[in-house]
Amino acid sequence: MLVATSLVKKRGEFVLGPVDVELDVGVSALLGANGAGKTTLMQLAAGLLRADGGSIECTAPRGAAGGVGYLPQDFAGPRRPRVRDYLRFVAWCRSGKGQQIREKDIDHALALVDLTERSASRIGSLSGGMVKRLGIAQALLGDPAVIILDEPTVGLDPIQRREIRGLLQRLGEDRSVLLSTHLSEDVASTADHVVALHAGRVVFTGSTRGLAGGSATGRPAAEAVERGLIALIEGRTAHA
Repeated sequence: MLVATSLVKKRGEFVLGPVDVELDVGVSALLGANGAGKTTLMQLAAGLLRADGGSIECTAPRGAAGGVGYLPQDFAGPRRPRVRDYLRFVAWCRSGKGQQIREKDIDHALALVDLTERSASRIGSLSGGMVKRLGIAQALLGDPAVIILDEPTVGLDPIQRREIRGLLQRLGEDRSVLLSTHLSEDVASTADHVVALHAGRVVFTGSTRGLAGGSATGRPAAEAVERGLIALIEGRTAHA
């Protein structure tokens, strides 16, 4: 669904890449320390940055909708508009000759994130978890094949994080979901696949259980995921 081939992006002295990854249907976690290049890679995938070399493409099965939906880390939404009115505006901005996002599509996005009953509420009255769900709803408009979420659970309480994780798992059933996070619990409970970056380079790509060092079936423990990532970063740093 999301394929990067020899992807390179230069930002001042920092260089991301070359990156070669292929992410299919399911939830993939993008991991790495601050400054590893996670946001740069996500912005390239979302089409907000232009690559200096290589390519990154989104593909969809024949007959399915394509495109990319994106949730930035700092999404807050305007406070005064009502939830449905805001999504109507986003839908109008994204609609064109090739695609018309209609009221039923807004209804579907609201239902997916469990905000139907709050569709008439002003955004400023929503809780932090609801605002995150609204951000995911706007990313879902147009039924994109790939959803990119930058730190979707940051700043949320444990119950809100659990709700978002459940939503991510449902979304990953029929599309490619890429999320960046510093929370190993997010990775252990939702991600099927992991891409780990260090200093702009891919240092691991594979299953979540592979990163955690396990071979049994089922989801690994959050502590094992964290140990695996730290070992990768410390190993790279030691040989730098």
